[in-house]
Amino acid sequence: MQIERVPLPGIGVGYTLHTGEGQVIGVVCHRGGRRDVVVYAPGDPDTVERSVTLSATEAQEVAELLHPVATIDHVTHLERHREAISVVELPVTAASPYDGRTLAEAVARVHGVSVVAVVRDGRTITAPGLGHVLAHGDVLIVAGGQQSIEALSRALIHTDP
Repeated sequence: MQIERVPLPGIGVGYTLHTGEGQVIGVVCHRGGRRDVVVYAPGDPDTVERSVTLSATEAQEVAELLHPVATIDHVTHLERHREAISVVELPVTAASPYDGRTLAEAVARVHGVSVVAVVRDGRTITAPGLGHVLAHGDVLIVAGGQQSIEALSRALIHTDP
């Protein structure tokens, strides 16, 4: 998908998105926080076919719906089985064999556990990808069953991965 960013003097910034199917959608971000979502007429990128105006709060809520990290339908299911699910912090120590290696390498042999965030230097990285490179001092926020969490904890401190 191609996204174009255009400054709109006195208004804010406009973004135009060209989908793989050839549709053209625009988002106008006003300085005051309002967002206008526009759909351009097929074949005519200058003609607005439809538009929707969203407040800053509404735009945030729609963004959370569209972004896969915000989709948390599974939480209701997990709450019913909360005895089986834990959320813990696991540090990446200087002695960890995964210091400087990817998250994929660290979790490759552990099933039933999800790394939902990494805290690095006081900054939270939510939903880190499997290509995320771990570093000494990172703290993994992990959700899963107790045995799976313990297996990942052992892997992070074991000297021979």
